Amino acid sequence: MAPQTTETAHGIDLDKLEAFRDSLTQSPTKLGLEATAVWEGVPGRSTVHIGPFEVNGNRIDRPTRHYTFAYGAWKEVEETIGFAGPTDRVEPVEMTLGGVVSCLINSITFNAHRHGIELEGLEIKASCDVDPSVLFEVKGPEAHTACMPTLRTEIKVKGDLSQEQLETIKRLARYSPVHGLIEYPIQVETTVKKA
Repeated sequence: MAPQTTETAHGIDLDKLEAFRDSLTQSPTKLGLEATAVWEGVPGRSTVHIGPFEVNGNRIDRPTRHYTFAYGAWKEVEETIGFAGPTDRVEPVEMTLGGVVSCLINSITFNAHRHGIELEGLEIKASCDVDPSVLFEVKGPEAHTACMPTLRTEIKVKGDLSQEQLETIKRLARYSPVHGLIEYPIQVETTVKKA
């Protein structure tokens, strides 16, 4: 009897991927995600911790999954605002753009093979223009869409692909959860309590 072979593409077992996809119609998976920001005592600067998460209510907290990011602004912006000792830090909107492009890669690469698309390479860039007037309470929250009116994404794909396949990739991009978080209105619940 010949050994059974598993079809893989780019390091993933395609049978398991398809089985997981099929399982979502029978028993939806729910992921519980969280991030915690701790203010550093200087306006605009925080340390963000990412670690624990949940899969269908099962909390997973591995030390190897604890990530820490220093958020703030760029030296030139901090100088303009009046910071004593300006630094260069990653800016929250930039990190959001990073989440957008990373998640777009997920939605495309997890689904391209099912559509007969063989990717040789993929690069995605997200950009937007930001008017900080809402952040500094010069304009109200209702002005967010005017202060950041358009998120632009550019997808560059390597491979011998037809125009139809490129259109499929464009469609697959819209299946990204982070893309959906930004494109569609979702309910936001905020509570404030004493620490």
